[in-house]
Amino acid sequence: MRRVYHYVCLLGVLFASLQAIGCSSGATTTMVQVSTTSLPSGTVASPYSATLTAVGGTSPYTWTQTSGGAMPGGVSLGSAGVFAGTPTAAGTFGPYVFQVKDSTGLVASSPSMSITITAGTLTVTTTALPAAVVNAAYSATLGASGGTPPYTWTETSGGALPPGLANVTSGGVIAGTPTATGSYGPYVFTVTDAANATAVTGSLTLTVGAATCAALGNETALTAGTPYAFLLKGTDGSGNPIDMAGSFTPNGTGGITDATVDYNGFTNGPAQMQVNVGASSYSFGTSTLGCLALSFSGSVPGPAATAHEGATAKLAHGTAMRSLGVGKAAAAGAAVVSVQFAFSLDGFDGTVYHTGRIIESDSVGTSAAGFMHLQVPSTFAVTSLLSNYAFGFDGWTAAASGNARTAIAGSFTNTTGALSAGYADVNVGGVASGESTGGTGTLNAAIDATTGRGTGTYTIPTSGGNLTFDLAFYILNASDFIVLSTDNPAAVGSAPLLGGRALASNATYAQGSLSGYYMLAAEGLQASGSSVANLAEIATLNADGAGNVPSTILYMNSAGSYSHPAFLNGTYTVEAASGRVSIAGITATPPVMYLTAGNTADGGIAGFLVGTDTEASSGILVSQSTMAPSYTLGDITGSYATSTEEDVAGKSGTMVGTFSFTGGGQYVATVKSSGSVPSLPGLGSIVVSSDGSGSLNGGNFPLVTNGKMIFAIPKSGNPLLYVFTGGKSLD
Repeated sequence: MRRVYHYVCLLGVLFASLQAIGCSSGATTTMVQVSTTSLPSGTVASPYSATLTAVGGTSPYTWTQTSGGAMPGGVSLGSAGVFAGTPTAAGTFGPYVFQVKDSTGLVASSPSMSITITAGTLTVTTTALPAAVVNAAYSATLGASGGTPPYTWTETSGGALPPGLANVTSGGVIAGTPTATGSYGPYVFTVTDAANATAVTGSLTLTVGAATCAALGNETALTAGTPYAFLLKGTDGSGNPIDMAGSFTPNGTGGITDATVDYNGFTNGPAQMQVNVGASSYSFGTSTLGCLALSFSGSVPGPAATAHEGATAKLAHGTAMRSLGVGKAAAAGAAVVSVQFAFSLDGFDGTVYHTGRIIESDSVGTSAAGFMHLQVPSTFAVTSLLSNYAFGFDGWTAAASGNARTAIAGSFTNTTGALSAGYADVNVGGVASGESTGGTGTLNAAIDATTGRGTGTYTIPTSGGNLTFDLAFYILNASDFIVLSTDNPAAVGSAPLLGGRALASNATYAQGSLSGYYMLAAEGLQASGSSVANLAEIATLNADGAGNVPSTILYMNSAGSYSHPAFLNGTYTVEAASGRVSIAGITATPPVMYLTAGNTADGGIAGFLVGTDTEASSGILVSQSTMAPSYTLGDITGSYATSTEEDVAGKSGTMVGTFSFTGGGQYVATVKSSGSVPSLPGLGSIVVSSDGSGSLNGGNFPLVTNGKMIFAIPKSGNPLLYVFTGGKSLD
């Protein structure tokens, strides 16, 4: 019996052992075990990687640390057993014990393991600096490994970094916006670690290339050899006013064959900037949105600020003043930069793109916007210009306490470049001059045969003395040219900074010359407490041809305050010799208008406006129809080019885009903007009333239209004037 008892006990022990190792009912189960017995060493500032492993049990495994204290600085353990990170300090860390758990709950512990991190040799890892593009944000970080972080970087040799880039930071960052092309250096940089070990880079060159336009696939839509002229107005990176006028000729495949640009501003003064056509480019897409990159040779002269002979010592100004916290002295020898623009064109017949909108779109802080127009080279001669013109110019006059907003409108007679019989109204800083007579000037006979550029001078007599300014002009066609003043505007007493346009007018006008239905758009500078903001206003009005304005409806955003008053029973008179229209009964300070010849270009510009208000407003009058209009959504169809006008207060930025209207109350837009411009979404709605008023984006942007042009303003925020051009050509 004792022997039987021993056999029974032995079988029981064996059976229990089989159960423990999972051999019951034919199944096989193994215990989980840690197979990693040691961890690799690492080096400070070099990525560390190791993986704990296990066998047996049932995966997946979950890992945890059960003892040993903190991991090396910069290193961590994940639940999958993977170590990762970059060690920040040398030393031996641990010993650690890690526990693994399989998916059934079986656990096992590792043996004790330590991690050794060595300092290694301090080494520079940067072997080259990435290339930069002029006027585009740039950032590069120098790299090192080994040694004992943190690292400190300094420049050892090579001189100044490219203009627009700051000195290397202690963290090894080179950043900024380069403003001039070229190859700079070579530079040598030194890195020092926390233990005072050092290492140096090799010789590093930093190349700044010209801005270029990536192809958009529709470059052939711009006719090769046919130039475009443009005018932009805004502020530079210091907040000072600038104007740019110029011309470029596309080659039909993305290159430029000829171009020049006139620049004038309160920081750098005037210059005719010669374009390096080989380093310039353009692109154009099927959406009718394009890019223009112009690279300039030479440098802005930055002449000393001097008053033009005969200029008023100081023109009077009111409260609408722009205070600038930077000096007005011209920057002698300031570098010329490559400039990148974004533009949109309206394709009125799907093949010829004659009118558009343009903004400067690079990142140097400049905020400028305006229009562009196809030129007619056969008219590039003073003898091709017509006999009478109306004009509208606006800009800034230097004053002791800031720059005063300036607006001028008028007319003159042209006889083969001899300008006479000039009339004008001038508003400087909110003080209106009233009508002046006796304006004279000259458009010089030498006209560039490829850009349509010429030069001249003009004098407007005022009660405070003669206002005389030199100018550059760009001929668009026989009845239309762009004007930009070319005197240095920076000093008090100098000629103002002015840019604008002249359109053909009539030799004489009758009272019935203003007859029918019109819309207008204007902008100015509105005082707002101790600050300034934009004034933007649009309106519809009708004139009966007999001196009466039965109704005018105004839509106005003044420094963010929106209103839309109506005015009934206004009156007007037309001066026969000048085409000057004076109005009564429309606001307390109605504008003065100088009529064109009913010019139909760009949607029907019928006149130029100059305000008699404290905002020194300026704008245009545009024809709608001779009979009472009856607009529908079907009148607003197809592709329109759009942009903001000048941000007069210099606070909001710019926008350019293309809008495709369905004719059924919807639009699709492609928009490029900068700053805090009140935004129109890419998909939105339009509402149009029979009189041509309406709104975009659910009523947030009131508008007026004649079907070919749309003027819109935002109901809230710092107001800007949005201009849309599109539809079938009226030229």
